Amino acid sequence: MNKFKKFLAKKRTENHFKHSGEGQKLSESSGASSSTSRVVDRDVQAEAALRRLQKTEPQQDASKKRIQMMAKKQLEEERRQMEELKITEDSRPPEPQELDHSQVISSILYYSELLGEEHARTKPELLEDIKTFLSEQIAEAEDESDKVIAAVLMLYSLNQRETKEKAIETICKLCQNILEHPGEEKYKTIRLTNEAILTRVINPVGGRAFLEAVGFTERTNSEGVPQMVFDRETDFHLIEALEALRNGQAVPIKVSRNLEVFKLKPGQEVKAPKVPDAFYNLSAAEIKAEQKNKSKEVERMLTLRTKEMRQRDEKSSNNKYKYTAIRVRLPGNLAVQGVFNVFEPFSAVREFVASVLSDAVAASEFRLYDRIKQHVDDESVALVELGLVPSAYLHLTFMDNIDESTVILAENHLARIQALED
Repeated sequence: MNKFKKFLAKKRTENHFKHSGEGQKLSESSGASSSTSRVVDRDVQAEAALRRLQKTEPQQDASKKRIQMMAKKQLEEERRQMEELKITEDSRPPEPQELDHSQVISSILYYSELLGEEHARTKPELLEDIKTFLSEQIAEAEDESDKVIAAVLMLYSLNQRETKEKAIETICKLCQNILEHPGEEKYKTIRLTNEAILTRVINPVGGRAFLEAVGFTERTNSEGVPQMVFDRETDFHLIEALEALRNGQAVPIKVSRNLEVFKLKPGQEVKAPKVPDAFYNLSAAEIKAEQKNKSKEVERMLTLRTKEMRQRDEKSSNNKYKYTAIRVRLPGNLAVQGVFNVFEPFSAVREFVASVLSDAVAASEFRLYDRIKQHVDDESVALVELGLVPSAYLHLTFMDNIDESTVILAENHLARIQALED
């Protein structure tokens, strides 16, 4: 385990105990959570017994002329909409929108391995919380290496790529000069009035923190000019610090499942959830570019294409999605919903569903079907490849007979239940 993984693991453990309240005596029962976890792990790792049937291709019995007219009509409508929107080439990507519907996912939430899964926030909020947490670690840490690692994590996690790379390059050069010229004081002083230093080192998040962690202190010279001076008696620690800086990494950030639980009315139809613009990968300019490509689709529609060619076109079109919202109906008129990265395997959905089931059914094998009773054979296949984007609805069926009075949902999720609006 490298230094960064050790640091993240240590801080994650500290956060866990900080927020978990009083502990439990070894003589007391620890409950069934550990056994449930083992059952879930076993269930996830078990050989998939599911098979998804291929949908049959609908027969194209319309004439070429009719197809062409329909395609041209669609193109004209899209061009008209583009003119109304007045989309320009330099249009910025749309911001996630809060939609006026209680069952619509209003925004994407994320969590980090540093702060834990329970700390789910929008990405700007999460990055700000990571910055605050790492700043506190630098201020409170007694171990100098922890300060260095925290500063490196800030540099890699909280800056744009170009800013980060320039900061790392400049800091490495400053520290390398000290190592190569140990007797020359000029290499141990950084003038804070230097515009290049401010832009490349001080302004980037974590740049100043790294310099302070390795031994630089801010002072004012006789002319009243602020500067940072390396005042350590030895410089051997710079070698290890530079290695950490060159081989640094960002704090891993993942999309939060954003679990929602719904209670259904008797006979109520369950639909796939609506999703916000944040689920899509296209900016306004890219939408315009895609519209231009529609003319190629007309040609495709008029050309006899093989199944392989159609599958390739479909896979290409799926690249417009970043996330997918999947809603799963459970026995007992319940439904659970989670958010996934489109490149996650289908097994992630199974693991998600297994994590919300009660102890009473945790050991029961189940299958996930779509509306036409198809199920997945290879659960390592990505959700986007299965066409489960940008949202989908699945149905859970237990392979064993489950009594109607059995509680399906885990007790700690019962408080999340809300009515599913039509």
